[in-house]
Amino acid sequence: MRIEIVSTGDEIVTGLVVDTNAAWLSALLLEQGWQVHRRATVGDNLKDLKAVLQESASRAEVVLVCGGLGPTADDLTAQAAAEAFNQPLTLYPDWLATIEARYQASGVSMPASNAKQAWLPQGCEVLDNPVGTACGFLVRHQAGHGLSQLFFTPGVPFEFKQMVCKQIVPRLKRLAGEQTDTELRRFYSFGISESALSDKLDAAPWPTGIELGYRSSMPLIELKLIGHGASATDMDAAEARLLEEISPWLVGRGNEEPASQILTLLGERPLTLMEGESRGALLGFCHEHPQLQAHFDPQQPSELARLTGEATGLSLTIGRAGPDGVPLLLCADGEAIGQTLKTRHPDPDSGRRILAFAALDMLRRHLSGLPVIADYLTLPRSAERRD
Repeated sequence: MRIEIVSTGDEIVTGLVVDTNAAWLSALLLEQGWQVHRRATVGDNLKDLKAVLQESASRAEVVLVCGGLGPTADDLTAQAAAEAFNQPLTLYPDWLATIEARYQASGVSMPASNAKQAWLPQGCEVLDNPVGTACGFLVRHQAGHGLSQLFFTPGVPFEFKQMVCKQIVPRLKRLAGEQTDTELRRFYSFGISESALSDKLDAAPWPTGIELGYRSSMPLIELKLIGHGASATDMDAAEARLLEEISPWLVGRGNEEPASQILTLLGERPLTLMEGESRGALLGFCHEHPQLQAHFDPQQPSELARLTGEATGLSLTIGRAGPDGVPLLLCADGEAIGQTLKTRHPDPDSGRRILAFAALDMLRRHLSGLPVIADYLTLPRSAERRD
């Protein structure tokens, strides 16, 4: 199933607003087994909107269009769809009544301009929006390749995501049936560079229909095994090959972020954080843990031997930078294990996130029954402590 996304709005074309909707949607569809083939961005220009809608419909079985359904003069998407597919704008009285009822329920008179949001392409299917006045709609167009279905959604992220999850994804599942053209398996590494991973993983080709993708998401590298019609046997073989190469630096797998996976391992056990050089970056990874105490002290020691933690329970301490690096200490039920690491990242914020995750990885390894001290290729270790 070929899918394309069209994002609309001058604010996106000019860069005044980052198009997070399209990124979120692409990732969501990939998780469902459908890879987006093309994304386009177009401003609030009727001629350009019509052209991009016609172009996408000529190629794709499904086109997802985001934005331009508001009540103002520069919201032109419904008009563009009507003209592009010869389905004149028509008043949908049921949706107009819905808008009026929502204003009445809030004790406010509906502005006349909102009536525009009930004028939709003739013959389209309305997609409900329970949290806004802009309904979505579905236009079916007979193209050269067969039927193209174009789903139009509001651009407000909260409304857009609800409509996608509740209105559009169920329809796509019915449309695709058992057919999924893509399988995605995610893996997360830490302490190894993207280029070093490439040297290990890209020397030999992957099986037909399988590709490996990389995404740097500081402080991690995400690796994606993407199968296009590949068999389960081939995907399992590719995964085994991948894990054989990256297992020393593997910190998570699946769709959940590694930090959340580590907190799941922690369960309901209390955790104390004491941060110096990381300046709250460790708290950023752990803030969802219900049994958490966090402290910041810019005067934490820079010597590993002087770093302290909690005498009981679990604690992570990140010291202050010194000539040998930054000391990290895990205290687990009276046992203290520490190391001093040197970060080499030119961006201070990224450096703090690297330190924070290195400490969190010590906790992960402890909870998983692995040696707490790991050998990272990107983080030289200058000192080690066990007592």
